[in-house]
Amino acid sequence: MTRVVSIALLALAACSSKPAQDSPFAGTWVMNAEGRPLMALTVEHDSGRFTGTLAHPRTITSSGRSFSGLSQDTETETLTAGPPVNGTLRLAAAKPGDAKETTEFEFTVDAAAGEARLKPAGAPIEAWRLVRHTGPDQPQVWNGWDPKRSYLIDEPYVAPNAAMAEIYRADQAVRQSMESFAADTVQIEKDDAARREQVRALLEKGELRAGEDFRLAAMVFQHGAAPRDYLFAHALALVALAKGDRSASWIASASLDRYLHSIDRQQIFGTAFSAGGSEQGSFDRDLISDAIRRELGVPALAEQRQVMQQLLRK
Repeated sequence: MTRVVSIALLALAACSSKPAQDSPFAGTWVMNAEGRPLMALTVEHDSGRFTGTLAHPRTITSSGRSFSGLSQDTETETLTAGPPVNGTLRLAAAKPGDAKETTEFEFTVDAAAGEARLKPAGAPIEAWRLVRHTGPDQPQVWNGWDPKRSYLIDEPYVAPNAAMAEIYRADQAVRQSMESFAADTVQIEKDDAARREQVRALLEKGELRAGEDFRLAAMVFQHGAAPRDYLFAHALALVALAKGDRSASWIASASLDRYLHSIDRQQIFGTAFSAGGSEQGSFDRDLISDAIRRELGVPALAEQRQVMQQLLRK
C-alpha cells in the first residue's frame, strides 16, 4: 500500500510542475490571410513568466493589413516575456540559432471574443488580428505563398450600419432628377449639411466599421459645400478600399476630381461635370491613361463624352 501511495504522490507532483495555463494570453493563436495560416503563435504561462513560439514565412513584409514577399519556407522564433503591463504582453522573439537577434512584439487579447492582436513594438501599423485555435491539431503555416503577390489578413464580417445606409438613401433620393434638384436647391443644401453632421456623429461614436459604411459616407461628403468636404470624402473612400470594398475606387477618384476643381486645379480622371452637366471644365486629360481609369472603375474618355452628350439631351 505504501508503494502505491508513493507512486500516486509522485504523479501528483509531476502534474503540478506543468506550466499553469491560467492566463488569457496562454494558448495557440493563428493569423490567417485569405483563408490560409500565415502565422502561428503559441504562448505558455508559468509563475508570471511567458514562453512560446512564433512561426511564419522566413521572409515577410507587411504594411499592416497586407503581406507581401512571402517565402514558402517557414521560420520559428522562440518567445519570452515577463508579466503583462496594462493588458499588453511584450514578447521578445529570438531568431533560430541567434538568441541575440530579437524583435519585440506587443500582444493583447480579447478573451471574450477569442481574438488577439499582435504587432511589432512601436511599428506605425495596425495590429494584426489572430484567433484562438481550439482544434486538436497544431496549426501549420501554409507553404504555398506566392512571393510576387500581396495577401490580405482575414477580418471578421462586419454588418453595414443601418443608420448610415438610411442617410445615404436620403442623400440619393433628392438627386433622382436634375429638374427636381434645381427646384429645391436651397433646402437640399441644408439637408445635405445635416446629413454630413449625422455621418460625423456616427464616425465619432465608432459606429462605422464596414467598408460599405465608409463608401456611403464618402458619397454623402461628395455632395458637400467646401473643398474640405470633398477631401474628407476622398479619405473616407480610401478607408473603404483598405477595408476591402473595391467598389469604392470610383468615389475615391471622383472625390479627388471634385476637390481639385474646388481649389481651381485641373481634374485628372474626368468625373467632375459642371452643374448643368454640359462640360468637364479644367481637365488634365494626359496625366491618367484609360487603362488606369478602367482599373479604378472610371469610364474612358470616349465614354465620358457619351455621358456628357446624354446629359445635354435631357
